[in-house]
Amino acid sequence: RRSPPDLTRGGEPDNTRDWRLGPIGANGWAFTRTTREGASREARQILITRVDPGGPADGLLELGDVILGVDRRRFDRDARKALAAAIDEAEARENEGRLRLLLWREGEVGELVIELPVLGRYSATSPYNCEKTDAIIDGAVAHLMDRPLEDNWLGNITALGLLATGREDVMPKLREFAHSVVDPDEVLNIETHESMLSWRWSYKTIFLAEYYMRTGDETVLPTLTQHATKIAMGQSGVGTWGHTMAARANTGYLHGHLGGYGALNQCGFTLMMAISLAERAGVTNDHITNSLARGERFFGHFIGRGTIPYGDHKGGNDGFDNNGGSAAVAVMFDLLGNRDGAEFFSSMVLASAPAGREEGHTGHFWSHLWGGLGAARGGPEALTAFFRDMRWCFDLERDWTGRFAFQGNAGEAGEHGTPKTGWDPTGARLLQLSLPRRQLVLTGRGLEPPAAPLDEAQIADLLEVGRLKGNPDARAELTREEILALLGHRLPPARHLAVRALLEQELRIADTLIEMLSSPNVYARYGAAEALGAAGYRSEAAVAALIETLRESDDLTLRIYAVNALVGRDQDRGLAAVAQPAIPVLLEMAAAPPIEGDPRRWFQRHISRALFYTGRAQPFVGLIPHHGVAETDRALLVPAVRSLLTLEDGRSRTNVASVFGRLTAGELEQLWGDIYRATRDLAPSGMMFADGVRIDGLRLMQEHDIREGVDLAVSILGERRWGARWRQQQALSVLEAYGGAARPALPALRNARVADQHRERLEAAIRAIEEGEPRSLVSIAEHLR
Repeated sequence: RRSPPDLTRGGEPDNTRDWRLGPIGANGWAFTRTTREGASREARQILITRVDPGGPADGLLELGDVILGVDRRRFDRDARKALAAAIDEAEARENEGRLRLLLWREGEVGELVIELPVLGRYSATSPYNCEKTDAIIDGAVAHLMDRPLEDNWLGNITALGLLATGREDVMPKLREFAHSVVDPDEVLNIETHESMLSWRWSYKTIFLAEYYMRTGDETVLPTLTQHATKIAMGQSGVGTWGHTMAARANTGYLHGHLGGYGALNQCGFTLMMAISLAERAGVTNDHITNSLARGERFFGHFIGRGTIPYGDHKGGNDGFDNNGGSAAVAVMFDLLGNRDGAEFFSSMVLASAPAGREEGHTGHFWSHLWGGLGAARGGPEALTAFFRDMRWCFDLERDWTGRFAFQGNAGEAGEHGTPKTGWDPTGARLLQLSLPRRQLVLTGRGLEPPAAPLDEAQIADLLEVGRLKGNPDARAELTREEILALLGHRLPPARHLAVRALLEQELRIADTLIEMLSSPNVYARYGAAEALGAAGYRSEAAVAALIETLRESDDLTLRIYAVNALVGRDQDRGLAAVAQPAIPVLLEMAAAPPIEGDPRRWFQRHISRALFYTGRAQPFVGLIPHHGVAETDRALLVPAVRSLLTLEDGRSRTNVASVFGRLTAGELEQLWGDIYRATRDLAPSGMMFADGVRIDGLRLMQEHDIREGVDLAVSILGERRWGARWRQQQALSVLEAYGGAARPALPALRNARVADQHRERLEAAIRAIEEGEPRSLVSIAEHLR
């Protein structure tokens, strides 16, 4: 584990990125880890890596200076947070902008005073009724008014930020921009795959809907209608979008599977917002109505169960937010009138604030874009508390020119001394700062306030559990009773933190956890199941209790926790080593009809992973590979395999393929039709892992000389979509192995188009088939009827 270097005694910065230092007009490096480890919690020094020409620090700070503290006191806490607090204090009117730094330079320590623009103090209710917030808004607007707006996702976010201010002087600029991006004769295409459509259409549609509702300018209505309708038509059948639409070319019909590697929920949130806002603006049709219902069904599964995943995966319980997903989906559910969703995810957002939100895929842009908007769904006091914990971060982004800088991820490598001129998030910050003005539907105009806004006690509780994130010292101080209480918290990540504390303190309390499975507190039951999976220490009694829970409970969430507990990752502290008695129960449940409230068969998806997983993404294998296929009740295995091969999720189907090679001839006779269809038909979701079962099915058919496998291999060889190179390699291997038996495929192979690196492989396969001895193949046609 790295330790912070002493920069005044020869220590040097590592390659993690430096930071903007707010209105000082400089960059500085401070010791940081990822936000999962507390970001700059241990930093006590800041090394100057850049000084802006013409900024407040120009001519005062020098490269290589080390800021040791403020107001004659050395930093005794996070140096970045302490510096931000000092900046806030200096900007107060009575302090006349004087920022007093304790500075080390070439071996000498002294005080340096930098004069900052005076903005006043944050109010106790900031951003509500706050003079300083209004001044920051004015500075940001002044910065943006001098810059053009571009018709891309960032330009539309910037335009939304300007619109959110409610200022009339920005409207001519926004009117000009809105008119420049519309084309009344435009016909949008969702027939074929076109990369990045979701990014281009989502924020544009959101802006046009908000602009139209604000102005009534009918010039934008045809484009708004066109975009909203095509977005709805381009949704996949399971309610998702990817980087692009579910083009008709993918399947030959609307709402088939997605292109590329599948679902991308960062786009899905905003596309749901886009069509919801368009509907509020008066754009109504069956496509939009049905799309909103499909999307709400998809995202609704995660209410109460954790963060929204990257794509169509299981949700996460190890963090309160995921790249702004909790915040964005809180806004989305609010637009849909789904109070449970808005309230759950707004609570998740607030709890995420103390540990920091400076981490996300491609950077934390989305985290900060949606953070305040999501927190506001918990009520004004929740937003004020969120700002109180996060504004240090925004103050360090805020430049002396009024612009905000995009900082990048905490603990991430980056070039020192760059001016941080990448994506300009100034418009995104305006959305947050302007929330009290309620000028947009996104910022609350016309929406019902929370029926039960978070109160003072709830806010304090959420912030307290949030502080445990990234702070192992605080978790080490938790008592046994406090850990058990935290296991009963309503938020899944809070319960997960309790489990981490159990492991870190090496507490063995399986008997107590087993008793908690019957607690009247439903959240304590969830926490107990999760804790047993991580810290059950091979307890056979725990396995028996979880099996009973699976048989007796009708709570979908508890059942899912119980299934996952049986395959705890740690072989010594978990339960997998003694969980063999659960296999028959899980096989029975895998073959059962969907349980009430689970139309997408999430329960069976978790069973598939628990029983059959053999991949490398998780440090465990499924119970059947772990304990042996031969010992499995074969009468239960066949119907379970048949059922799981029909799941919507491609990864879940691929899990099941791990037993294909261990099935007997008699079992294959029962399953050939199911295996054939799972090989022929791409799963409607989980594209990234959906081809595994198809290739395994091809190999199985070749090994058993199944005639239909030849045509399937040729068909898969010709598929032109994401992952084609790997599929081509595998399909050619199968065809080569068929040898002379694959001669009917030769005309198609001679005309096949493959990636350049597979051209020689294709020729080799053709030669192997031409020169191979012809032999008879077995048909499974009778199984396909």
